[in-house]
Amino acid sequence: MGADDIYSKPISFDDLLQFKALSPLPAPMLAELEKIERLDVTGYYEMEVRTYVIDPVVRILGYDKGTDFSADLGHSITFLDKKKFPDYKFTLWQENFWLIEAKRPMPNKSSFGYDEVAQAIEYAVHPTINAALVVLCDGLKIEVFDREVSLAAPILHIERENLRREFDKLRQLLEPMQVWFFQKRRIVRLIDKVIDKEFNLERLGEFRGLVDRRLATKRARVLENYSRNIKPDSAQRRTELAAVSVEELVNVHLFFEHPIPLTNVLIHTLVARCEPNSFHVLYRVFTDLPRNSNDAYMAQALAFLIALSEKQPIVSWLPAWLSPGHQSQASTEAAAKRLLKFCLTCFEDDTPRKIIQLAATAIRRVIKILMLSNDTQWHMGEVAHHLARYHGAELSWQQVVSSPEGHLISLMDVSAMTATHRFVASCRSDRGEFKTEVAKLQLRDIWKIECSLLKANPNYPKLRKERDLGEMRPIEASNVTYDYLGHFALCLLHPFPRWTAYALQEHRPLIETLASMGSRKARELLGIAAEASVPRASNAELAARFFFNDVTTVEALRGGYGDLV
Repeated sequence: MGADDIYSKPISFDDLLQFKALSPLPAPMLAELEKIERLDVTGYYEMEVRTYVIDPVVRILGYDKGTDFSADLGHSITFLDKKKFPDYKFTLWQENFWLIEAKRPMPNKSSFGYDEVAQAIEYAVHPTINAALVVLCDGLKIEVFDREVSLAAPILHIERENLRREFDKLRQLLEPMQVWFFQKRRIVRLIDKVIDKEFNLERLGEFRGLVDRRLATKRARVLENYSRNIKPDSAQRRTELAAVSVEELVNVHLFFEHPIPLTNVLIHTLVARCEPNSFHVLYRVFTDLPRNSNDAYMAQALAFLIALSEKQPIVSWLPAWLSPGHQSQASTEAAAKRLLKFCLTCFEDDTPRKIIQLAATAIRRVIKILMLSNDTQWHMGEVAHHLARYHGAELSWQQVVSSPEGHLISLMDVSAMTATHRFVASCRSDRGEFKTEVAKLQLRDIWKIECSLLKANPNYPKLRKERDLGEMRPIEASNVTYDYLGHFALCLLHPFPRWTAYALQEHRPLIETLASMGSRKARELLGIAAEASVPRASNAELAARFFFNDVTTVEALRGGYGDLV
């Protein structure tokens, strides 16, 4: 696993989460290392050591100018009134993480001395660099120091003639992704250093809460980073989606709507991951206790369960809310039928999950009002678009699809997911149980906020039209006058003709209700012409479905949104 902050400790099981495996070096890179081994560096100056030894080593490690993993040469740093010029600073995503200094060959010194190390350490402690790893190379040897552990001796020493044989040791420390994980291990190391001296158990709990809250705030950033890297619907993207972990499939991809080819890949990949045992997938998708979700999540989870029922009619486990009384050796078809009814009724018979669905859409509506009615928030999309235009590769999919509106939509989606996650977390007891009445109170508070925002922005319908984001989803109408979960669930039945027929036979009144709320798919299944008039659901019916019979809130929202709902 290589040298690290646990250099002298046995590797623990938890350490597997903090390291990355190396892939074999391609033959041309090994040939380049062999060429370096054969060099006669006698009489080399520092510049020659840089050019003929360090530069090729850096490229083989995976750094190149102008990439996400860049080598910056000779950039100045300031100490008081003096400017210093480190030989190399290495950046990951524009952040400095380590450096290397070139020295003239010193054949009479088996290791670097105080003067050489001290100069490099001076550069490393500069706040713009803050590198723990410091590397020295004189063309004859390479030494790596971890200044946060010990400067009495290097953590790694490699002779040039052994470069090929020992290069993986260097890679384990200095390849871009290895450095990225090393930075995370620095955080763990600092926690150990501080908390090992703690003497107040309550302080430990308070610190844990502080860290948990800080990490929770990073959830949006992580999702934003993911969103910025979404690729177009292509063979490559389908291949990549099929290769991601179950954890990512469930906690990221199920929350987003995808083009049909990617939706098919998502569903069939989840089904494939159920071989030979489906428990580890089902337990993540359909947790025992209510989890954060949204319309896309539940509709796509239904499609996954239907597809699974065709491959595995009986599974070893399903949660009680999907398979009451038969959690072991459970019927996937029976569970899918139960989930289908939940989706077509907005979880009429499952109050906790109904609350979560209603909260997810209400939060999304509130965030959209805030985005459109606050000029600063609105211009975030424009700023992001300009930055994407300036920094992005011109011949890229991101440049083709980039727009201020698109960036705002992505930001709203991410923000809604994060806020729903917090909503669910805030409604759990210490044992993880969902507190339904507390959740209802919080949901009603969200509706009050929504109503007050609309009251404060009486021209919101006109503003919404002037600042049209071009969304395909009817956000303002969702779970006010329109049941998007039911509509989307019907859409995802298309690859399963038997299930479409089942829905029409067993749940025709429910589909008629969806048609009365504007679902085009429901109208299509019922054979209702697009131009035909259908009686619309009354405020009382909408209140019963979406607002726990609170007609006043329905009326307030319909008045505030006007013809948007």
